Amino acid sequence: MTAPLSSLRMSLRGLFKSSPCKTPSARIQVLPTAELLEEECTPHYNPKHFYPARLYEVLHNRYQITAKLGWGISSTVWLARDLQQWRWRQTRYVAVKIKANNYITTEDAERDLRITEHISRTNPRHVGCNFVSTLLDSFNLPGPYGTHVCMVFDPLCEPLWMLRQRFHENVLPLDVMKPVARMILEGLCYLHSQCHIIHTDLKPDNILMSLRDPSVLDKVAEDEMNEPLPQKHLEDRTIYLSRNQFGLEVGELGRPVITDFGLAVTGSQIHHHLIQPDDYRAPEVIIGAGWSYSVDIWNLGVLILDLLQGRGPFDMPQSDTSAFSNEKHLARIISILGPPPVDMLRQAKDSSRYFDVEGKFRYPELIPESGELDSILSDIEGYDKQVFLNFISRMLRWRPDLRDGVEDLLWDPWLQD
Repeated sequence: MTAPLSSLRMSLRGLFKSSPCKTPSARIQVLPTAELLEEECTPHYNPKHFYPARLYEVLHNRYQITAKLGWGISSTVWLARDLQQWRWRQTRYVAVKIKANNYITTEDAERDLRITEHISRTNPRHVGCNFVSTLLDSFNLPGPYGTHVCMVFDPLCEPLWMLRQRFHENVLPLDVMKPVARMILEGLCYLHSQCHIIHTDLKPDNILMSLRDPSVLDKVAEDEMNEPLPQKHLEDRTIYLSRNQFGLEVGELGRPVITDFGLAVTGSQIHHHLIQPDDYRAPEVIIGAGWSYSVDIWNLGVLILDLLQGRGPFDMPQSDTSAFSNEKHLARIISILGPPPVDMLRQAKDSSRYFDVEGKFRYPELIPESGELDSILSDIEGYDKQVFLNFISRMLRWRPDLRDGVEDLLWDPWLQD
């Protein structure tokens, strides 16, 4: 009796669930094969590492690809219809992140997934969980050159670097930056206090805006179907262009969401390996003093200034076209925060590369003209400037143990005003 009932349920589900749409016959502009596009531009790109996804392909017998959303060094991201949805209900879209398979070991391939699973299930009721990207599903996808880990999320919209392009002089106004900063801090509070995870890679690329109205995704899928973006056709794959601008007004965007935990680590121990984007790098990472949760606090302080000023406080001058170096970065930090504490240098295993036994910097010629934090704030004045500087100075400090934690920062007067 049980078997026939189960079979009947499966038949009914097959009858009423969403069906894959057919591949459209719209005319496609084909791009020259010599031109490098999207993931092909990543350092050390190898096509065998990336899954050759095709539009309208069905993944895991459930998710039909409808458009490409983005790409990175180690993945591509695709908008897909969830076919396990009743036909009479509104179409449900998801974002499928297909990881590259260029991992040294199987453990490395699973690491991003396991951390994301941990973040997703730790405490969904915590307010900060609303501001981090959580997992809906995952599966392994066999490809022609190995297996790819796939993670399924709610679709998000534009990253912060794209959001700021909407505003005058490519910077976020204070009245936009303040709520964005608060929500990022809420998400960071969840990662630190609940999940005990250090992100290590907070930057404008890894914080995306959510959608107030997910129905806009219908139009994204329809546009790709009716007027497909140009494509590059290769022997073993097609390189698609990403649809990462949905044509929305600022008011149609939702909350910021912290994404991409591929480089995240547990906070249960002190770490020493190299992390963070060059100009966002905390001093303890460079001098080998060991790092923990407070590297994210440093990262966030630099990120906020970057979004407000159009460049970070420790960015190399535009006139300097030479490559980034740790020496130049430390020189910029010294010019703004002053010299580091000598006892901190004595406890760091790599400090002798940059400082002598008395704590003097070995490359004084690299230090720009001295200027404190207030000298780099050009568009904020008066009371707003002072309160904001007090807020930022709680994050940008040489000593990691003197930087405030996320829970204390959430009560800062600048955010409460």
